[in-house]
Amino acid sequence: MKTLVLGLGNDLYGDDGVGLQAVRLLRDEWAGGAMSGDPSSSVEFIECPLSGAALLDVIQGYDALVVIDTIIKAEPMTGRIRILDAADIRGFPGPSPHYISVPQVLAIGRELGLDMPGAVRVIAVEAKDIFRLGEGLSEDMQAKLPEITRAAKTVLRGLAAQPDIRDTSP
Repeated sequence: MKTLVLGLGNDLYGDDGVGLQAVRLLRDEWAGGAMSGDPSSSVEFIECPLSGAALLDVIQGYDALVVIDTIIKAEPMTGRIRILDAADIRGFPGPSPHYISVPQVLAIGRELGLDMPGAVRVIAVEAKDIFRLGEGLSEDMQAKLPEITRAAKTVLRGLAAQPDIRDTSP
């Protein structure tokens, strides 16, 4: 099984970079042997500032996809985590007609006959401050990084336990 852990965000916009930071930590732990993986599977960790249709090139060819990204809520609690699967995110549209969301990217990829992941999980992290220009996470978000990476490891273990998650849709 080939899995992609994709951290989305922008390091130049404060807490919007949490997905990137989490992927950096996870990659280091994986390389250092702190995370045990199934020898029959491979996991790649990619930091990605892209969005919309540009993600097609990044996510195709994987059996499973784990996305770590920020979400905006009306009254956010910095660092609160929601783990969503494909059914939870299927109907979420992009924020404007000029942007397409991850579920829409997956649907377009499948429609085009591209090799899209069969299992998708999103680790959505609430953030109050994603539009502050400046590098570095807020203290509150930095304190939540261990919890975010633990959630990602739990998701990875769950995906590894699934017998056949390959996307076989036309």
